[in-house]
Amino acid sequence: RHWRTRADPLEPFWPRIEELLQIDGIIAVTVFETLQDEFGEDAVPDAIRRTLERRIARWRALHGGEKEIFFPQHHAPGRQGLSDFTVCDSLKVTVAGETLAYRLYHFRLAASGWEHAAVVLGGESFAALSEHLQDALWKLGGAPAEHRSDSLSAAYKNLNADAQRDFTRSYDELCRHYGMLATRNNRGEAHENGSIEGPHAHLKRRLDQALRRRGSRDFV
Repeated sequence: RHWRTRADPLEPFWPRIEELLQIDGIIAVTVFETLQDEFGEDAVPDAIRRTLERRIARWRALHGGEKEIFFPQHHAPGRQGLSDFTVCDSLKVTVAGETLAYRLYHFRLAASGWEHAAVVLGGESFAALSEHLQDALWKLGGAPAEHRSDSLSAAYKNLNADAQRDFTRSYDELCRHYGMLATRNNRGEAHENGSIEGPHAHLKRRLDQALRRRGSRDFV
């Protein structure tokens, strides 16, 4: 319905509302409270607050600042698996009293959420990726159509140009061997790997809970 069935309760105040909306970071409830302070609660009763919030949301959609655009992702079963490494310093694990520096290799299917993780005592490398990705695929009993990783910048960090090319070729050949298309997200765009970046936190929270239940973070 595009016609009104009653008088617009905000019409007398709309010029002032638009002035307030120019203030960076101002929220709808602040606009409402300002109107009540300036015009009185009889003129601006509590009953019109929801109307004001809806009108402000519509105004911002049409006239507000530029917003970053994200397209929703729809994951088809069997289409995409993701690999990533995550540092686990926050878990504060020690061995014989000495801090254990390690990370986890984490594999996950985007559609079902099936996941596999393994401890990596060294840094990110093709050897670690190859070993644990294959372990995950054999435990899974199959391979997705696409394997997505991050830009692998940490794995490339200490490699010269020839070694980087060898790494890339070996990674592509590994994925082809299992019938997977190798893809990577753009460097610095972690949200493109969101189907595994977010689950890192869930995995580490579960490990933290297990350590709390154990009563100690130190191992012999």
